[in-house]
Amino acid sequence: MRLLKTALVILLASTAAHAEEACTKEQAKDAVEKVCKEIEAKGDAALEMVQGFRFCGSNYVWVQDVDLNMVLHPIKPKLNKTSLKENKDDNGKALFVEFDKMAKAKKEGGWVDYVWPKPGAEKATDKVSFVKKCGGAKGWIAGSGVWK
Repeated sequence: MRLLKTALVILLASTAAHAEEACTKEQAKDAVEKVCKEIEAKGDAALEMVQGFRFCGSNYVWVQDVDLNMVLHPIKPKLNKTSLKENKDDNGKALFVEFDKMAKAKKEGGWVDYVWPKPGAEKATDKVSFVKKCGGAKGWIAGSGVWK
């Protein structure tokens, strides 16, 4: 019985890892579009949905404001309600500044390359995120990405 439980745990972990590996840029973009629709319809009340929203396993969407403050980061809550102006990836890129620039430059949203640690990992790896300025009174920016 113990061997069967161990095999099941390994199988589930492998399935979850495969689901994350199979995640596409299109799925990340679709997730951002879905969150933006919620924000546009519900404003602050949408944050509860965003907090628990996942796709492709553990992928998530974060929300930042147009003044470069984190509104909600479901994986790194210590970022919530903090300024993102000085936050840089391991290569020195001011990634949230770049997200802000891209979201404001293209109404339809756009892609930004950077490095970020996978959930539970210490070391950052290559990632690309789709960011978009959502409609609504807040004008928040939603973003999500996939690892390369």
